[in-house]
Amino acid sequence: GLVIIAALAILNAELIGGLEVIPFISTLAILTGLMLAKSRFSSRKAHLLALIYGLFLVTYLIGRSLPESLTWQERIFDLFDRQFIWLGKAISQGSSRDGLIFVIHTSAVFWLLGYTAAWYTFRYPKLWRVVLPSGLVLLSVIYYYYGPKPLVGFLALYTLVALVYIARTHLVDKERGWRSASVRYEKNIRLSFLQASILAALLALGVAWGLPSAQASSAVSDALGKTGFSDTWRGFQDNWTRLFASLRSYGTTTSDPFRDSIPLGGPRTVSNSLVMDVYVEDRLPFVYWQAVAYDTYQNGGWSITSDTDTILRLPDDDQLELPDYAMRNYVNQFFVNFVPNSGTIYGAPEPFSSDRQIFVNRSLDDDGKALIHSVQSRYVMRQGEKYEVTSNYSIADATTLRQASSNYPNWVTEKYLQVPEEITPETRALALNLTEGLDNSFDKAIGVRNYLRQNIAYNDQIQAPPDGVDPVHYILFDQQEAYCNYYASAMIMMLRSVGVPARFVAGYTQGEWDEETSSYRVRASNAHAWTEVFFPGYGWVPFEATASIPAGDRPETFGNPGDAFGNEGLLDDTERLPEGVDINPNLEDVESLQDLLAERGELNPDVTVQNRNRLLWQAGIGFVIMIVAIVGAFFANRANQRVEASVKRSYGRLGNWAPWLGVLIQPAHTPYERAHMLGSEVPEGREQLLNLTHQYVRQLFSPARSVEADFDPRVEWKSLRPHMIRHTIGYQLQRLRNFRPGKADGNSK
Repeated sequence: GLVIIAALAILNAELIGGLEVIPFISTLAILTGLMLAKSRFSSRKAHLLALIYGLFLVTYLIGRSLPESLTWQERIFDLFDRQFIWLGKAISQGSSRDGLIFVIHTSAVFWLLGYTAAWYTFRYPKLWRVVLPSGLVLLSVIYYYYGPKPLVGFLALYTLVALVYIARTHLVDKERGWRSASVRYEKNIRLSFLQASILAALLALGVAWGLPSAQASSAVSDALGKTGFSDTWRGFQDNWTRLFASLRSYGTTTSDPFRDSIPLGGPRTVSNSLVMDVYVEDRLPFVYWQAVAYDTYQNGGWSITSDTDTILRLPDDDQLELPDYAMRNYVNQFFVNFVPNSGTIYGAPEPFSSDRQIFVNRSLDDDGKALIHSVQSRYVMRQGEKYEVTSNYSIADATTLRQASSNYPNWVTEKYLQVPEEITPETRALALNLTEGLDNSFDKAIGVRNYLRQNIAYNDQIQAPPDGVDPVHYILFDQQEAYCNYYASAMIMMLRSVGVPARFVAGYTQGEWDEETSSYRVRASNAHAWTEVFFPGYGWVPFEATASIPAGDRPETFGNPGDAFGNEGLLDDTERLPEGVDINPNLEDVESLQDLLAERGELNPDVTVQNRNRLLWQAGIGFVIMIVAIVGAFFANRANQRVEASVKRSYGRLGNWAPWLGVLIQPAHTPYERAHMLGSEVPEGREQLLNLTHQYVRQLFSPARSVEADFDPRVEWKSLRPHMIRHTIGYQLQRLRNFRPGKADGNSK
């Protein structure tokens, strides 16, 4: 049953097609193991036969999924050929998209699990060799599953069945010993064991359910990184995902602040929590860390309405075919993520590849080349995970951009000159006035940018625009205050209204530069939005309209790029933080970013990965508590048996038990007097009490100093123990009922 539960869990995960054979293979493996365990074959011969049977059945069942046009000889060769190709890619660090390989390997694993479970149950009983392997497989499936099905239920069921299996196996072992020792016992003890096992499992799960979930800790992440565990684990994950790249990846709600749409709303509140560290070879000019590029402004917010598709990209895939723009360099960046459950792959504009498996959200230009809107990790990144990104980074100078053509391709004019009717005539007129007399897109962009920086004050606590008022008009003519989302939107709408294509981009500003480590430290307070303008032949180029952020002017001529922010200090946005906020780089609180998202309605706590992990954590703790309880009960039972097998120890236990029954034994009392005193409280056990006492006296005072040859104290305890427990509970309950605060218990016997 344990193996079948794990098989059903992986089937329900729907990681890939073809896993329907797993429960069937598991069942056949268990039956095969049962027959071989009960046979007279030696262990070596039985294992060899199991290997042959497994190879045949797995090949046959999976071979049936291949095209019927193939002969069985061709199917067998095809399966072995796939395996050799997969091994070659594993050795050469390649990636495999052959989904059938995962089905083959999983089938082999479950054949082994089923066979060994039966073998170690019926031939050589070893509990943990049955319970732990299937349990670990089940935990790994649940841990990495982010789909909609509640697989945690399989873990709860597994825990219950495991406890029943352990109790039943232990009882069978005890019964075997009792029969060999001719010990009488009640047959209905099996039902009692079953009931107690289920009750204990439910209790353990209930306790675990109430435990608080574990929180991510940057300190723990740093400690694991120093030990090398994080890198080792990351290497294992990378190898797994590249060798089984065809597995289905489920989307999930993450802790990222950037979604498919961004509304222009009210006050902006950000924490100073760590988001990421970015390591580069040299300090970069004009740098942002891009998350999402939006194309459409409608109803006071930004969204992506281009005809996009999302493609899976593996690290060893051929490079994406990008538009051929001039004055761009490939720049590598190395990121360390500090946000639990992050999905966004950040990068300097424009990121296009990574050493992780990624989903690229793209549209296509007129030549069929990729226009990237965002990049997401295929698998959710946890705190402390690392990744590398390559960006197609613009180094164009001002003179070059002034000379750029204004002959825009169709895909640009269709999407990036869109101006909705809600943009007011006043906004359009202001744009015309600011760009009057300017004959190129670059100077028009600078003119609009400078106006916003000089005339709109920075204030991230402005109220949302009134109903019916366009946000751009609101900050230009009514409020005349704004923060980054409004600055960028106003610049884009004014540029589009005068025929200059522009788009809205969200991400982070560069953060704090550390010369010693050649890295940027990025915090939640660096969250930002900016404008990008399209120049034919040169692509998208960022412009900074927000007054509180350095403008980052480009050099007039190429060859003197400098650093856009170098003359104005590090960009850490500390001027926006309230007084008293700690900006210690060792800050461990990364949860405030998630609180912010929840307040903004961008994070649904009911469907976050944290909640899924909380369920898994609780169920896992319940499983551990159950195992600890079982082990503790096992050793306690062993100790109890040693006591009850000894007449002398049994008599000593009677003396220890007396106070719990309210019997006050004095040193002057003889053994038989003590037995009669206990018997008066436990009349049903008087015979057993006298038998144990008589054998104790015989062992202590008879010339032979031994008990009768056929006397077994365990038999006496089997009858006596239930009565002793029942009367002890009754006496203690009576004491509680009679208890009065401040009044001593004068009961004595």
